Amino acid sequence: MKSTASPPLSTVTEADAIVIGGGIYGLMIALEAGKTGRRVLVVERDAVGGATSANWFRILHGGLRYLQTLDIPRVRESVAERRWFQRFAPDLVRPMRFLMPLYGDGSRRPTAFRAAFLADAALSARRNAGLGAGQTLPRGRVLNRAETQALYPGVRPEGLRGGALWHDVIAGDGAQLIARLRAEAEAYGARVLEGVEARDLVVERGAAAGVIVKRAGMAPGTVRAPVVINAAGPWSAGLAECFGGPAPELFRPALAFNLLLAKTPLSDVGLAVSPPDTTNPTLFVYPHEGRIFAGTWHASWRQESGRAEPPEAEIDAFLAALNAALPALGARRQDVLKIFAGLLPARRADSAEPADRAIIRDHRETGGPAGLFSVSGVKFTTARRVAEKLVRRLPARKPV
Repeated sequence: MKSTASPPLSTVTEADAIVIGGGIYGLMIALEAGKTGRRVLVVERDAVGGATSANWFRILHGGLRYLQTLDIPRVRESVAERRWFQRFAPDLVRPMRFLMPLYGDGSRRPTAFRAAFLADAALSARRNAGLGAGQTLPRGRVLNRAETQALYPGVRPEGLRGGALWHDVIAGDGAQLIARLRAEAEAYGARVLEGVEARDLVVERGAAAGVIVKRAGMAPGTVRAPVVINAAGPWSAGLAECFGGPAPELFRPALAFNLLLAKTPLSDVGLAVSPPDTTNPTLFVYPHEGRIFAGTWHASWRQESGRAEPPEAEIDAFLAALNAALPALGARRQDVLKIFAGLLPARRADSAEPADRAIIRDHRETGGPAGLFSVSGVKFTTARRVAEKLVRRLPARKPV
């Protein structure tokens, strides 16, 4: 469905809920709230689907990695939400095989992955429910050394004992997927204002009553609503402090970025690798439009600006780790065609380690205005599920 144009600010005077931020979480909240019959207004300072939502790695993970910590609920949730995207936009997402070479260290042993795949098969028994042709995902399996090298020529051979092969889902064009989600939210009645900044919260008798908004070149205006949801991503902590009191835990920023490399893919499968010293996290590479897409590198972030720009030293460190893990890649700085960078919430301030849990804050519970909520998400795949949880916590919609 084609997205409608942003309505004139002067024509929007009230709503049942105002969502501040037009990234993946803001759009999913608008969609899920719209399903309940609420009139939703999305206010986005720049363009919908920009910032971090425009720079993700485009893998819709099924949660296999959560088996390492036996986080069964997150495995089930990830499988279900991956399937949601496959059913929602089967023309925009597609399965892809991923291979992890196994060198026998720690949990990356063939025996460990055989057990993991058995558990994953049981937990994801409905992973293909309702999916059409071309979208179904086979069970993961363990390959021997020869099979691994045949599937991905160029894997580091020293100590190689085999490989773990599974399927996940990728979105070829992230912008088209965002546009489809916006159109779906609008089909449920959401209105989207781009280029409009939320300046202040309107509070009446201790409760949210609307937002003062400003579009460049125009006088400020007021949009009234009994519910205001802060989904401003990297700016959510600052906005929460302005509206409802300090909430630094909402978003302690860390840098995350991916690289599109002008290198011919070594295989038609994706690869999950780590350098031999195992000091760096697992890195992924997969073929994308005849090039190689590599990610994701995480670094601490101390700058005040919300604009994410990786320092050259971090780009060099990323390339060095990739080349150590996959020497056949031979990636150089001049091979970098494009950098996809964004800010994600970190576990702690000044940390590169990303947070692993979404936060939903009802500000009334910490002395703020009633009707004011904030959300800080950590994963594109499960954004809809987080939105669904938040909408369930909203006050009942008053009858018209």
